[in-house]
Amino acid sequence: MDIMKRLARVSIFEGLNEVQLTKIAEVATQEPFKKGQYLFRQGEPAQWLYLIMRGRIKLVKHAPTGATTIIEIYSVGDELSSAALIEDGPYPASARALTDGTVMKVPKHIFKKMIREWPQVSLNVMRELGTKYRDVVDNLSSLAVYKVEGRLCRVISSLARRYGIYGDCRGVILDISLTRQDLADITGTTLETTIRTLNKLRNAGLINWEGKRFFIPDINALENTVPH
Repeated sequence: MDIMKRLARVSIFEGLNEVQLTKIAEVATQEPFKKGQYLFRQGEPAQWLYLIMRGRIKLVKHAPTGATTIIEIYSVGDELSSAALIEDGPYPASARALTDGTVMKVPKHIFKKMIREWPQVSLNVMRELGTKYRDVVDNLSSLAVYKVEGRLCRVISSLARRYGIYGDCRGVILDISLTRQDLADITGTTLETTIRTLNKLRNAGLINWEGKRFFIPDINALENTVPH
């Protein structure tokens, strides 16, 4: 897939014409990344807009105590850093690769020029930031309202709907290289509790797995088994 088609898949560039996409391609830098690599770290000055062209990345928040929380998982077409660039602040979290992949980097001053001169980009960015805000509120509500099993059911079903592979006789395949520790970090619990809860869900026939690959026979059933 050529760079123009890749850029057209980026959510904040939806609706741009070929001339505009060509201008972005001329100023953007394409960089590969390896699984486990940090693209940027929490607290560093935000200088680039990161756009995922291939692969998946987790956004990680580090607390002063050393605790780690995975805020979100991002994939092809997502951007990682527009909010930090708009507010002229540091990166509020770290971006670490879950898989090998490729990002496009657009310099901060170019991104801000796009926002000023291209109304469609401004509208797209506002839409994306609004969606992210709603997701953060939902996640915080989940932590407050649901027990560990409920939070894990919500996380797995949500990821399966976004990134799942359909058509396998064993159910929807969720294959995004998440470790058990990653799932613990997303749900705000311990590794031991996560493993115990996963085994409970497997015994109930709601999920199964091979290594880091999960199988969800019925996403609706998993969502409807969310205990408070």
